[in-house]
Amino acid sequence: MLIRHNPFMVLNEINKLFDDKLEFSERDDSAVESGDWLPSVDIKEEPTRFLLDMDVPGVESGKIEVSMENNILTIKGQRDDVQKEEKKNYHRIERVRGSFYRRFALPDTADSEDIQAKTKQGVLEVIINKKKRPESQKIKIQVEE
Repeated sequence: MLIRHNPFMVLNEINKLFDDKLEFSERDDSAVESGDWLPSVDIKEEPTRFLLDMDVPGVESGKIEVSMENNILTIKGQRDDVQKEEKKNYHRIERVRGSFYRRFALPDTADSEDIQAKTKQGVLEVIINKKKRPESQKIKIQVEE
């Protein structure tokens, strides 16, 4: 058996190594790879709050858990099969079933006591209000004699 040597194959392998390293350093650390699928998320900051929209089509609201601890927002859930099909005549299956788990580090301005979550048309919306900043106050200077 003859194996043809391709000198460019080594360069391709080296490029893959560097691509992997760049991909690793630029990747989104909020995606924890412990779930079966990762829903897409949009995060927006407004003057008084943070908004997070997560695509969760087919996930029942009772199967989603939202929590926050130490300024880490955690969202996990489960998308189950709606019905079991006895026939094995699928040509293609793209819709992923199973669990998902995402974590997001929020700044200290996020108010962990003031968070709301709701679902509508397959989108989970999480609203995290910002902490109210204390108003400035004048401090009276005492004169010592």
